[in-house]
This record gives sequence, C-alpha cells and structure tokens, in this order.
Amino acid sequence: MTEAAPDTIPCRLCTRLVARDAAVCPSCGVKEPWIPDEPTINPRVIRLAMWTGGVVLGGLLLFLAGVLMFMPAEGERDHRPPGAAAEHHESR
Repeated sequence: MTEAAPDTIPCRLCTRLVARDAAVCPSCGVKEPWIPDEPTINPRVIRLAMWTGGVVLGGLLLFLAGVLMFMPAEGERDHRPPGAAAEHHESR
C-alpha cells in the first residue's frame, strides 16, 4: 500500500504524485499540475446570477403573454360603433 503524503496530490495529466504547491509537474512538465478544490467564483455570486436571470426571464415571459393577449387579432377592427370613435376623438 502506498500512502500519499498529505501535501502531495496526483498530477491531472500523468497522475504521478506532485507537491500541492508545485507550479510544474516534474514528471510530465504540465503547468499547474493540480486543480484546486475550491470553485473560482463565489457560490453566492452564482446563486444571485441564477435568481436574477430567472426573475428577468419571468418578467419577459409575462410581458410577452400580455402583449399576445391584448393585441388586436389579425383583421380585427375597433369594436365601437363608427360614430362613437369620432365622438371620442372630438371630446378631447
């Protein structure tokens, strides 16, 4: 059984053990031979971006539904009698 020292980690390319703080793998020469465990972006920022995107997408869908619901249908005219539309404009 080979026990790895706590400050060594397998290289991401050749899987040989390298020091955790090594900049280059001594075996294969790859730069940054290990991938850090922590994410590069704060998880709170990711969660905030997802919620913001969801709210914006929901607002756009509600706006689109309102436009589609209340716009006149193809070939549809004003439902007021012909004289009422003219009177409405004159009273302003």
